[in-house]
Amino acid sequence: MTTYYDAWQQVTTKNGFTADEIISGLQKSIRRSDQENALAMAYEMYITSEQLEDYMWKRLLVISVEDIGFADTNATLIIRNLEQTRKDFQYGSFDRGLFMIQAVRYLCKCNKDRSSDLMLNILREEFAKGRAPVIEDHMLDMHTRQGRINGKDLNHFLHVASHVEPLAKDTQHQEFFTRLQAILNNQ
Repeated sequence: MTTYYDAWQQVTTKNGFTADEIISGLQKSIRRSDQENALAMAYEMYITSEQLEDYMWKRLLVISVEDIGFADTNATLIIRNLEQTRKDFQYGSFDRGLFMIQAVRYLCKCNKDRSSDLMLNILREEFAKGRAPVIEDHMLDMHTRQGRINGKDLNHFLHVASHVEPLAKDTQHQEFFTRLQAILNNQ
């Protein structure tokens, strides 16, 4: 088992809890949509110190990606907005606390998806065992030294290297692609 130093193990909250347990409790409560307990954990962090409040916001941002993820891709933007806006109010003021409450309630109500966290763990383990990126031929285009050496030009870029999947519907992609091709063919 890996051991590491966590400074929050040395901090006692206002009501006598070890800070690392309150921090963990906040995230686990949000994961299970236990709004009441998550709010109590967040409030304990908030009333303990401004430093622990700042760390709470860092955790809420991580939670928005680690535990909410693709279930709500706006979660990080919303949490960041609330985190920044709270700074307009003095620490300890009633109004400042509202932003924390809104953020925690929002995350509790969100559907959850941990796939990004799982993928990061997969990559970390695979790279530790020797995995490395693979450069495929279509990646070597006019923007790379090797692509230019291999004669890759704008035509290759337009037909191969700039290919996107899935292509969004109801855009002017095909219209503009056809127009550009006509211009290039007339040169």
